Amino acid sequence: MLKIGLFILVVACLALLLGLLYISFKMLRETQQKQKEENKTAPKPEYTLHPKLKQKPPKQ
Repeated sequence: MLKIGLFILVVACLALLLGLLYISFKMLRETQQKQKEENKTAPKPEYTLHPKLKQKPPKQ
């Protein structure tokens, strides 16, 4: 009887673990899709060089 209860407990824990993995991957995919959409619509930042880097290096 104790072995049957332990077996049921192990199966229930495995089912719970698989369910949590499924939910977490589902949430991850949703977040990745939202991030892709935001990256497409967001304006790209404009980078500027520091004035010293804009200058030509001195010739030796």
